[in-house]
Amino acid sequence: MNKSKHNPLIILPGINHSQTFLYDSYGHHIKDRKGNDLGGTFIFPDTDTARLYFPEVKREIFKSIAASDPAKVKKAVYKLVSESLWPQKCDSDGNHVNNLITQRNPHSMATFSDEELRWLDIMVPMKELPDIIGRDKIYFFTFNLVGDPLKSAEELDSYIQNVKSETGCEKVTLLPISLGGTILTAYLECFGHRDIDNIVNAVACLNGTDIVADLFEKNFNMSSAFIHHVFPADISEEIAGKKSYGYIIGSLLHILPDRVIKAVLESAVDAALDTVMINCPQMWAMLPSYRYDDLADRYLSDASKKKLKEKTDRFQTARLNLKKNILSAVADGVKVSFISGSNLSFGEPEYRFFEVVSSTGRYNTDGIINLSSTTLGATGVPNKGTLGKNYRQKKTNPEYPDYSYISPDNKIDVSTALLPDSTWIFLNQHHEVGRNDAVLNLFISLILGRIDDVHSDPVNYPQFNFSSNTQSLRRHLLPEAERLLGKIENGTLPRDAGITEKLRESVAQARAVLDLTVADSERAKKSAESIKAVLSYFTEQKKDEQQSIKDAVIEKISKKISLGLLKK
Repeated sequence: MNKSKHNPLIILPGINHSQTFLYDSYGHHIKDRKGNDLGGTFIFPDTDTARLYFPEVKREIFKSIAASDPAKVKKAVYKLVSESLWPQKCDSDGNHVNNLITQRNPHSMATFSDEELRWLDIMVPMKELPDIIGRDKIYFFTFNLVGDPLKSAEELDSYIQNVKSETGCEKVTLLPISLGGTILTAYLECFGHRDIDNIVNAVACLNGTDIVADLFEKNFNMSSAFIHHVFPADISEEIAGKKSYGYIIGSLLHILPDRVIKAVLESAVDAALDTVMINCPQMWAMLPSYRYDDLADRYLSDASKKKLKEKTDRFQTARLNLKKNILSAVADGVKVSFISGSNLSFGEPEYRFFEVVSSTGRYNTDGIINLSSTTLGATGVPNKGTLGKNYRQKKTNPEYPDYSYISPDNKIDVSTALLPDSTWIFLNQHHEVGRNDAVLNLFISLILGRIDDVHSDPVNYPQFNFSSNTQSLRRHLLPEAERLLGKIENGTLPRDAGITEKLRESVAQARAVLDLTVADSERAKKSAESIKAVLSYFTEQKKDEQQSIKDAVIEKISKKISLGLLKK
């Protein structure tokens, strides 16, 4: 048994971190026509079924060019989407219809297979943390996206009791990440904090996101400029790295009447709502509390939804009680902290398909979740505005009367957050904070107790930090450089004094960047370029400048065509 002084850590992962598969009544995996297990970590449609219905959709769309009648298109799209989503279909009581089982290892990281360790490192990079607290004290609690957060909370309580029994510890530390915040919310309401010593919320969904509420309301940006020009180009850039494809697709979409395009989107959303979302308690847990009542009246007022509404009402109560439950935990000595991204609009700069929701640009977010949700109450203005030159922070701390909770860019006031002295904000940081090693270094320090609040070490762990993307440097470039350096030093590769020294320098620079607690995107970029330059000595890397020029010309022309068609 591990005798380290640290309590075990239980990770409550995000929306795309829990692998769930479909089984038949005999406990066997259900497979697609290619022999792959039906399952995934998010929404996983049956592509075989989709393939059956797609010709009808295509046929009706072509017919609509002449008829301009979206009725049959809507019917065909609805059938395709609803039938394809059958694996995760939910009934009116809030239960999944099919035999969905989420993979969960009941034991610690020390028992993980190599594949499970790789998966964990991709989902939640923990750097040196396992070596410090021990692999036998790190646990990964998975849960079904198409489930009930209250049931997941019951499973979490059993899981915690098992962890305590295995480790001999009386308390555990929780790390809720993104959607894991909904499980924390339900857990604190149902079981309190008696078994918890530390909670580090990493971009946790603690009061939903307006993205999901807009999907429930079918509240989208459907202007012609957005449909034909902005949206296709942004999606193309995210998927293919080029906007030109999107401009071309947007131009071709002018063939279709706007109402047909809208019909396709609305019908697809209707099918997803009816098949999975409306009847799934976990989906309701992703709504902001301030939009729950109206949507519950809209979708759950029918008598057939009585049991489902009982479940969603219970979670709404837990969500409304969350601040009280956290303050009660803090009063009893539990450490609670929050790490958040900020200053982005929904869908920015990645997952651009979220730009379609009408709430885009109206809130300060990390691109996925509202800042007010991940901080439990911080005030933030949309990314194009400021608090104003006459704005004054709403609260002060008597112990630090001169301390300012207002961000350097005058966009955020953390004083309105539930625990302003235990809330860290990374400015312009996307929701996937695992890409920023400064974020990782912060949550590791919070877990290890190196710092208690924003006043503990403001130089190295400032309340307002910055965005950076060091993922490629940490995951690919540095390991490859270290591998080559090892080969040179053991004589496997020929030694060239000049190149070897450059390799050593680039490795040292990269390690220093990954150890930074204050993010420096320029330094991270230069370090990555330095390693790439040295690696080019060992692997042939050619840049096709002619292709780059060609791509730029194509993008410029396609953009002009798209804008021209839009004006006409």
